[in-house]
Amino acid sequence: MATKPKRPAKYDLKSADRKRNLAIQIGLTAAVVLFAVALVLYIVMSSDKKHSGDLQAVRVASSDVIKKDGSSDPKAVLSVYEDFQCPHCRDFEKAFGRTIGQLVTSGAIAVDYNMVSILNSSANQKYSTRSANAAYCVGDADTTPTKENFVRFHTALFAQQPPEGAPAPDNAGLIETARQAGTAPDKITDCVNSGKYSDMVDGLAAASKINATPTVRLNGEDIQLQTPADLVAKVKAIVGDVPGMDVPAAPAAPAPVPVPAAPPAS
Repeated sequence: MATKPKRPAKYDLKSADRKRNLAIQIGLTAAVVLFAVALVLYIVMSSDKKHSGDLQAVRVASSDVIKKDGSSDPKAVLSVYEDFQCPHCRDFEKAFGRTIGQLVTSGAIAVDYNMVSILNSSANQKYSTRSANAAYCVGDADTTPTKENFVRFHTALFAQQPPEGAPAPDNAGLIETARQAGTAPDKITDCVNSGKYSDMVDGLAAASKINATPTVRLNGEDIQLQTPADLVAKVKAIVGDVPGMDVPAAPAAPAPVPVPAAPPAS
């Protein structure tokens, strides 16, 4: 009995193309989704790196600072926003630094020092950022409430402020100034050289919504000061009389330096 010859199997080219195209589309979709997820994670992580702790400050206070009733929080907190390259910040430190120190010692206030960077330039090799970062590194290394090493470093940076447009101290110079102020170099070298706080200080002015340096706030409210006596009066209005205050005569406070506008997005 004759058998019918088997017909060769047909290969559906169109079906194969459809399957291949579908596989390609699925692969491309998966790649796009993975890229989108990675991009979102990168943006979130970058944002966290740059803006986490944007309101971080170096707090200086005595152990017997006057506190709010029923709270461990200081009753009066003076927040100072400054750039170590800013001449008016230097003048503010010269005019008010002693009085602020006396208010801290008396327990009348806690001071939050916020170092920002608004006067970077190629000439000073981003000195505003580097010096602010170094100050936070010194503040971290100083575990005492009154932050004496930090305060000495802070004062020294303004006393040694380089002229605008002139070469500024490099990181080794900042570390040496910190050493002279009482901080062991091995406690801050990695922090200074790695720029641990650089992203934070670069974004701090915008995050704090300040428009000029120095900016001074008392319990979160912007205040204008002409003389140290003005500051003492404002503090007394919050905490009462501050015994033993010796308020030196001082010229009018310097006008703040406006924060430069951010460049337009490209």
